[in-house]
Amino acid sequence: MMKRGILLIILLFTTQIFSQESRDLDYIRKHALLAVEEMHLYNVPASITLSQGILETGGGQSRLAEIANNHFGIKCKSIKEWSGPTISHTDDAPNECFRKYSSVQESYRDHSKFLAERPYYKDLFKLDLLDYKAWAHGLKKAGYATNPKYAGILISRIEKYKLDEFDRLKPEEVQRKLFELYGPTDIIALSSSSQTTTDVIVATVPSPAVAVAAKTVEEPIKRIEIEKRAENPMLRIKNHKIGVDYVIALENETIASIAKLYDIHPKDLALYNELNSNSKLTPGQYVYFGRKKNKGVDKEYKVQPGDNMYLIAQKAGVKINKLYSLNKMRPGEQPKAGTILNLKTRKR
Repeated sequence: MMKRGILLIILLFTTQIFSQESRDLDYIRKHALLAVEEMHLYNVPASITLSQGILETGGGQSRLAEIANNHFGIKCKSIKEWSGPTISHTDDAPNECFRKYSSVQESYRDHSKFLAERPYYKDLFKLDLLDYKAWAHGLKKAGYATNPKYAGILISRIEKYKLDEFDRLKPEEVQRKLFELYGPTDIIALSSSSQTTTDVIVATVPSPAVAVAAKTVEEPIKRIEIEKRAENPMLRIKNHKIGVDYVIALENETIASIAKLYDIHPKDLALYNELNSNSKLTPGQYVYFGRKKNKGVDKEYKVQPGDNMYLIAQKAGVKINKLYSLNKMRPGEQPKAGTILNLKTRKR
């Protein structure tokens, strides 16, 4: 009797495992194309996106996924970050605010932008796109999830389902890879070019005979270089020696346009850079994401042709009034090329 009970428990446990695996595979079949398309746009590995989606939704079965199309557990944050529809859901605390999307595609795009456009994830984009382990640990280190085992969970799913193979693909190669890894299916695959969950691309799967024949005559898929279809704005961010992040302004950029690009309030960005919110920037000008300092790290600066006190203050990361004070100059006065300015101590 006891043996029979143990066998029933084992059978039930095994059934649950196979049921979860089936849900996970269906999720991959349906969303792999989306993940690869987003990878080519935002340089987030498809394996990371898929493993996060599987984990956060339980293979597409979570309440957030079914009711709110939220596949990555992204919370509302502040009103500055999210002004769209919301849903209450108990996670780390009761009735937390989560984002609600009109489609799965919108959720995938917001996930890409969530990582690509926030300074605290910038180090992820310095990693090799094919190093999924480094990405998994980087996400945990950056605070994406509170679970201390988060990185290990992502890695185990990637390796279990061979999701890293999607990191080497172009979108048009996804359907073939799905068939190669998981066999034929009638599951439909979503594309980011679709605007709603009803607009889908039907998977065209070759018959087993055709697939086998093709594999005998074609070379194995080689590692390919991921093409950049859109420049990742996070790659522009640098860290100044004063310890504050900054970007270098491009042609026709303004305080308002950079603030929008990096989800910073225009008034805050203007304050950090001692400008007005509608100020147009000089190409090559430093634009800081935090307050400048009262003195520089370097001892002095030699004025170059075309320099003025404001641009020098930006290069040095020093407040403009402090730069004038350190050099006993009147506000508005400009130095000549070749002049040596003090950055740390006041001139005698």
